Amino acid sequence: MPVWPADLLPPPFTAGEGPALLDVIAPLLTVPEPGRDVVVLLDGVGADLLAEHRSLTPTLRRLEGDTARIRTVAPSTTATAMVSLHTGLAPLAHGVLGYLGLDPATGRTVNQITGEKGLDPRAWMPAPTLAESSSRRAIQVAPAKHERSHLTGVAYRGWEFLAHGRGDRVEAVRTALHRAGPDGLVHLHVDDVDHAGHEHGVDSEQWRAALGEVDALLGALLRRAPRGTRVHVTADHGMVDTSPAHTIDLAEHPALLRHVAEVTGEARALALHAVPGEGAADEIAAGMRERLGDRALVLTRAQVLAAGLLGPADAAVPAHVDGRLADVLVLARGRWGVDDYSRRKESARAMVGLHGSLTSAEAVVPLLRVTT
Repeated sequence: MPVWPADLLPPPFTAGEGPALLDVIAPLLTVPEPGRDVVVLLDGVGADLLAEHRSLTPTLRRLEGDTARIRTVAPSTTATAMVSLHTGLAPLAHGVLGYLGLDPATGRTVNQITGEKGLDPRAWMPAPTLAESSSRRAIQVAPAKHERSHLTGVAYRGWEFLAHGRGDRVEAVRTALHRAGPDGLVHLHVDDVDHAGHEHGVDSEQWRAALGEVDALLGALLRRAPRGTRVHVTADHGMVDTSPAHTIDLAEHPALLRHVAEVTGEARALALHAVPGEGAADEIAAGMRERLGDRALVLTRAQVLAAGLLGPADAAVPAHVDGRLADVLVLARGRWGVDDYSRRKESARAMVGLHGSLTSAEAVVPLLRVTT
């Protein structure tokens, strides 16, 4: 095992521990208490970012004493975190291992948010969700386009769906609470901050405006939710800014890619799948370590599993997950991003804010619990 860098947090499943994100929704569906619960997922709002911008968030600042810092899963990205949140399972168990995944049946990449034509979400992630085995009525509140998305089909099985417009999210949650009944559970995914971060970066006026608007949304929800409603606020990941000067495009280094069949994951947690042949994965790992140096931590598949990055080190790899595991995983450090942009849409390289790695800014999220 290579020396673990001090600027990256330990793997989330180190020494028998597990990321607390797995336990946010699980008890609400397995051992629910009487009364209403609302879970608000603030996409991209890491705990470090929140602490640095207290002046922009009067609602969250007022509730700082009720807010804990918890670990999310690795990679620290929406698809992986959302499936873990809604199944209570480690990524190694459910098999959603990043923004882009490998379909072993076709050898092609799969966008874990939108899916691919003909791909059955239930077959892709066959483990039961927490809601499927719960008697509690649960309602997902989200934009209408999410109702039939791949990620909804993977993570939200067992949840009813209620669409909202951008300006009526609080009213939509109130409607969902009414429909769910006095003991219902409602989930609201708020992605404004994440979108602003990807497009403009966390050090931008647009990002700061989005954070302030989300805080105001949360304040309105706390005021207008029925009295006695338990509100749980968390996030899937944080974010760091990169730049062209901190971007390594592997397409400009073809010698590094000669043993690479496919590239999945994302620029802060890049997954490299080797061509068939003994020694190919070792060649990739050695080449990446030499080229990247202290800009990234390069791990082989065996090292990823032994470290407890995706699940407990002694956990078996499910059959449906085995072919999706990367032969080499590249965890970016500092502000670096690493990808083969020849395989991506132009918009991928234009992203300023990124996430996926194990820096505190990406891997630590808030957890607030308060009763209205």
